[in-house]
Amino acid sequence: SGYLVGREPKHRVKKSFSPSSLVYGNGKCSRYWVYAFNGAEFSDDADAYAVANMSNGTMSHERLQKAMKDSGVMIDDEVKVIHSDPPIFGFADGLLEFNEEEFVAEIKTMREESFSYRKQTNKAPTYHLEQIIIYMKILKKSRGVLIYESKNSHELHIIPVEVNDNYIEWVDNAFEWMREVRKAWEDEQLPMKPYRSNSKVCKGCPVKETCFAGPKGDIKIEPLKALKT
Repeated sequence: SGYLVGREPKHRVKKSFSPSSLVYGNGKCSRYWVYAFNGAEFSDDADAYAVANMSNGTMSHERLQKAMKDSGVMIDDEVKVIHSDPPIFGFADGLLEFNEEEFVAEIKTMREESFSYRKQTNKAPTYHLEQIIIYMKILKKSRGVLIYESKNSHELHIIPVEVNDNYIEWVDNAFEWMREVRKAWEDEQLPMKPYRSNSKVCKGCPVKETCFAGPKGDIKIEPLKALKT
């Protein structure tokens, strides 16, 4: 029960898009963002085990960031990522320098089963790529690294990310999508529901109660398209 203290539903107002939220689940839904910008009751369905897992991930990030600092490759950690149009705010895990080149770094911890798959295929989940590509665009860096750690063995696997035409096309479209959603909010237009109410996306949405009780909507905005990999 101690893990769940302070995680009661709360009224929140979002002022900007968060890259880590944008690329996963309800973050690709325009209706969610309009409600978030207006202010809504945010619920949290995470159980104690999920909270413990997130806490463990946070501590692992801090440990790895310290190791990179001590090794001399870390320029800065928890790097602010800020953009005005569309409004974006977030934190990249680190900015590294190696062989006189700078890299945006994102740290991801996972169970051994998932880690083994990343190591075997050398492929990152699409939403991890989308997140770091947004950071790279705003920070004006052409290279990044996704740093994966096994929660079981603490083994590391690095997947490099380098800007290409496919990534540029996706991130430019993502920025235009965010501008469209932000304009809908500014014009006081509510997007229609792009998903069925029983969809996995809606079930995990923190503002689902407000959304389900709300009106049909004024305009149609398709969900943010995923990066083609």
